[in-house]
Amino acid sequence: MAQNETLGRIREILSESGFNIFLKIKASDYDASVAPERKAGAIMTDAKSIILVGFGGNSFWKILSTYLGRNPGFREKHTDLIDTYTVLNMTRTGEILGADGIQYTLAYPFGENALGLDFVALGRLGGAGVGSLLGILIHPVFGTWMSLRAAIITDAEFAEYDRPLEGFDPCPSCDKPCITACPAHTVSESGWDWQACMEWRLDTDVCSERCASRVACPWGSRERYSPEQMAYHHSFVLKSVRAWFAKHPGT
Repeated sequence: MAQNETLGRIREILSESGFNIFLKIKASDYDASVAPERKAGAIMTDAKSIILVGFGGNSFWKILSTYLGRNPGFREKHTDLIDTYTVLNMTRTGEILGADGIQYTLAYPFGENALGLDFVALGRLGGAGVGSLLGILIHPVFGTWMSLRAAIITDAEFAEYDRPLEGFDPCPSCDKPCITACPAHTVSESGWDWQACMEWRLDTDVCSERCASRVACPWGSRERYSPEQMAYHHSFVLKSVRAWFAKHPGT
């Protein structure tokens, strides 16, 4: 099977599983934009391309919920549902690539075995979004309601690659309701104060189920996550934050 046919096949499979972000980036372009320890070449010496996989909007949660309904044991066995579901689908993708003789390495932005790729840089290069005051990427359709879940580093080369977004930079001309919406005052014209936000979240449950600033952003409101999905993400992130501060006391 030709590489383009393989690419189309895995894209279709991932889309059916809820991963509607599928972007191709030249490994050389990515490596030129990041620190040495973040380079794809440090992970796979003959890397030519990186395929960025994620989901945008509220359709993913519906697909995941359907999967969980059909596979009740999955929820019983795993607490990190989205991460585990991501790995499950990416492993299937890897098997298809391997069967067609394509060399690859899977990388994730989560877990103890994360390989250090800069997923924000990949998102910018592939057109998944541009920077926002909230410290996350913002997209013309999805707004901030998206998640970059995995990357396929491969020796395959493609005829066409995705490019950064042009002519889209919404924050400077926006009324910035995200600033006044934050109860902890961690969002400003300068951006998002990560540590202040996390410390606030450790001390109060005001932001336990959603980010008021993210909800206040006018971009992508139609693609906003459901309350259930927001609550899941926030509870999972809070668990990770607690673990991080436990390993870095006094930070």
